[in-house]
Amino acid sequence: MKKRRTTLITFCLWGMVNLVSLSTYAQNQEFRLTLDEAQKMAIDNNLSHKNAQLDVVIAQKKVWEITATGLPQVNSKVDFNMILNELPKLTFPGPTGPVEVEVGEKANATLSVTASQLIFSGPYIVGLQASKAYKNLSENALVKNEEDIKYNVASAYYTILLLSETKNIIDSSVINLQRVYSDSEAMLKTGFIDETAKDQIKVSLSMVKNSASEIARQFQSAQNLLNFHLGIDVQTQIQLSDNLESFTNDLAPALNSVNNIDQQNNIDLRIMANQVELSELQLKLQKSNYLPTLSAFASFQRLAKQPVINFTPEALAGASFSLPIFSSGMRRSKVQQAKLELNKATNSLNLVKQSIELELNNAQTQYLTAWEKYQSQKENKELAQRVYQNYRVRYSKGVASQQEVIDSNDKYLQAVGNYIGATVELLSAKLKVDKITGKL
Repeated sequence: MKKRRTTLITFCLWGMVNLVSLSTYAQNQEFRLTLDEAQKMAIDNNLSHKNAQLDVVIAQKKVWEITATGLPQVNSKVDFNMILNELPKLTFPGPTGPVEVEVGEKANATLSVTASQLIFSGPYIVGLQASKAYKNLSENALVKNEEDIKYNVASAYYTILLLSETKNIIDSSVINLQRVYSDSEAMLKTGFIDETAKDQIKVSLSMVKNSASEIARQFQSAQNLLNFHLGIDVQTQIQLSDNLESFTNDLAPALNSVNNIDQQNNIDLRIMANQVELSELQLKLQKSNYLPTLSAFASFQRLAKQPVINFTPEALAGASFSLPIFSSGMRRSKVQQAKLELNKATNSLNLVKQSIELELNNAQTQYLTAWEKYQSQKENKELAQRVYQNYRVRYSKGVASQQEVIDSNDKYLQAVGNYIGATVELLSAKLKVDKITGKL
């Protein structure tokens, strides 16, 4: 018994250790992702995208639901009834005198089977078209959801790359200034500089360290945001396979292309076109209320207990025809309202198209401006870096002052900040143009 208890405890401990190991693995799991892979992961994991996919499936089921109403319908029914009062009786002459016969049964059950078929109905035809239009609308909503996810992931991905590059540059500056500060302490002891010069270096070093700490916090926040868009735990480590240069190098050729608004490429225009189509179908639906409706049916019923006298037919077949004649202007009013709604939907489509064309022109202008600014700031950063490195070399040889090193480092960090800002503007402008033209 003691041996079994020891085995059980050992098994439980082994299970707990494995659970902890699995949990630790889940939290410490790392991914190395390109931008395309990150966007695909986000689409697979995003809950709003899953709901949009379910909306498409629901719309597909709705199409069949509407279709099925025009197909043959077969229904069966069992009725049970009991007559509480006395049954009527009929008297017939018999061989030995009058004979009384009850009409019906006190308790009986009826089994019936009915088959029906809609032959013609205007509202059914329009409803079938409308269900397909709603399916197209849900599919376009799914595409829009995917584009929004790709846009958000790309924006977070770019932000991490930018912050990573900034972090590396500032960390390098911290190391360099720490060396200068160490040198200044030695030079202070030998009397080459005074206490004020050393304090100035210390102030610059402290400011750069603060900037490094702030960038590190922003970097962590950007990673958490990317994990959120990817639909994974914030503790999961993400390594980015792409580098910033691979994106910025591919931007210049796109400036020579002409981006025209194409309704098939812009998802917002496609959704507005769906709204116009639905308004047209609503108008057709109201007009179809003037049309007749024709249907046919056949039924069979059988009584559980057949009475002596039964006037109920077992099999029936027939047709139903209805024609609307007069509604005091109600149908006409509904048609007029549908026409006005169609005009509104068409105006909204044209308005959205005009606003998107204006937005595209502005985005292209911003894109061109951002590209020129990016090239200029990139050149300034490289120049400031060369100046700073030159002063560091001269300082190590004793032909440049510490103040010159500090000033050149400040100008270099300022140039880096301007370069990062220009890169952000360029990538944002490119993302905006791609989203408008449906190229995400």
